[in-house]
Amino acid sequence: MNISKNQVDDLNLIVSIDVDKTDYQTVVNDVLRDYRRKANMPGFRPGKIPDGLIRKMYGKSVLVEELNKLVSEALNGYIEGEKLDILGDPLSVTEGEDFEWEIGNNFTFAFEIGLSPRLDIQLSEADKLVRYRIAVSDQSVDDSVETYAMHYGNYVEADTVVEMTEKLTGNIIQLDGDRQPMEDGLSATDTVMLLSLITKEELKKPFENASVNDAIDFPLAATFPNEWEIASILKRNGKEELNDIHDALFRFTIVKIEMRKKAELNAELFDNVLGANMATSIEEFKAHIRKDLETQMEDSATQKFYEDVRKYLREKYHPPLPEAFLRKYLWHINKDKVEEKALEQQFPDFLEKTRLSVISGDIVRRHNIKVDEQEVIDYAKEETRRQLVYYGIRHLDDEKVTNYAMESLREDSRVRGYISVLIDKKIMDVVMQSANVAIKDITPDEFDKLTSQNYKNETL
Repeated sequence: MNISKNQVDDLNLIVSIDVDKTDYQTVVNDVLRDYRRKANMPGFRPGKIPDGLIRKMYGKSVLVEELNKLVSEALNGYIEGEKLDILGDPLSVTEGEDFEWEIGNNFTFAFEIGLSPRLDIQLSEADKLVRYRIAVSDQSVDDSVETYAMHYGNYVEADTVVEMTEKLTGNIIQLDGDRQPMEDGLSATDTVMLLSLITKEELKKPFENASVNDAIDFPLAATFPNEWEIASILKRNGKEELNDIHDALFRFTIVKIEMRKKAELNAELFDNVLGANMATSIEEFKAHIRKDLETQMEDSATQKFYEDVRKYLREKYHPPLPEAFLRKYLWHINKDKVEEKALEQQFPDFLEKTRLSVISGDIVRRHNIKVDEQEVIDYAKEETRRQLVYYGIRHLDDEKVTNYAMESLREDSRVRGYISVLIDKKIMDVVMQSANVAIKDITPDEFDKLTSQNYKNETL
């Protein structure tokens, strides 16, 4: 077997593999002999089927399979031996060619390979970055306390809508062009609408100061743009049970109005929010709330820093890529799932993610960044606790948290995600240690304005 290369340019390589008949004949003949020994065919005793018939029936498929194994091993060995840093996977140049798949022939296979550019990422004091530190104000703590008090409060009946946070119970029916109940239109009785879900001020107006027994005509789809909200109001299981109601008017007749009454700031609320006996006074309760907010703000500031670092590294190094190869590769791996036009639209994002991957790869190699098994387990436990807190479960013993975390590690995709996050953290540690990173205090409002633009969800 002979392997040769054609270095097209710095980022593109063609590898050719010449396979001589002596490279594969022995193994192919062994496989066919095994077929002959095991095959059952009417008219022949086991093991007595003529060799020529076995070759005619199975020769080509066995040849193709063994050549694929042989060439794949040779190509992977070549890439590893030459220490090639490749992007994606090699693409067959000879794929689809009309080979004469006959035992005894010689074959040549060629593969196109996209190479990762070589970088020299060395951050120093000349690389100036900003990491924000978001201050949690007393007002933010008070607002959160107010939100919790409202969330854990009770509904009490009222005669009129006052605050636009009320819960309405009533009957709804679809109207026709003359504002008459539509025959066979969508409808529901004894259904519930939460006015707090209406976000646009102009769409709130029909419900302002409404009273029990009032009938209100309004555009349901515009007022509640989320399909799950509309399905819930119309008592349907999902959007597949809804007709085209984009421009349709509905009439809601109010049967009952309920106003949310805030919970009192006492031990019952503290226990509901924090868990039993975690706070015995409003001061202790607020201290816990402040700590939670500080954690949230730190997470937001960290995410902003990550995004800023990625943008800075992309703009500073902007590694060249074998774009023609990557376009072919993206099409190759998605051609059975996505239309070519859609792939072309996705290609710029694909290139940017590839650039980030190249940059991160250089930093990981240069600083010998690794993630061990225990780090993954510890992070899985940390993430599990975070998720439990999100769902209001704050105090679970370590054994149960560990069990939940280990269960999540059964999913390969979850493990890969954890490893990616941990590598990202270590890359950012390198940036913090190597670059000139200034810490800047900022208020939550200032931070919100700063991050009003949408950031891409990327990982290094």
